[in-house]
Amino acid sequence: MTTPVFAGISRRTAMDQDLLHLLAEVRSARAADRVTRGVPRRGSAPSSDASRLAASLTAYARALESYRLPVPPTIRDELRLRRALP
Repeated sequence: MTTPVFAGISRRTAMDQDLLHLLAEVRSARAADRVTRGVPRRGSAPSSDASRLAASLTAYARALESYRLPVPPTIRDELRLRRALP
């Protein structure tokens, strides 16, 4: 007997796996960026964590679009704001 948590794992598609992996990277990059923003920095150069977050958001949005899925407004808005930053 399988538990409800694992019942659907065998039915996940490559698309699901790809998107789950990319979303995990977005979450990890957000956490790293949040920590970095709390640390005083010298100069005005953007942090590598901010760049990592922008890249992971872009990859996730492109993957969603390639699978013909909508990009959530929060992801789309965050990307737009990050692209506007120097």
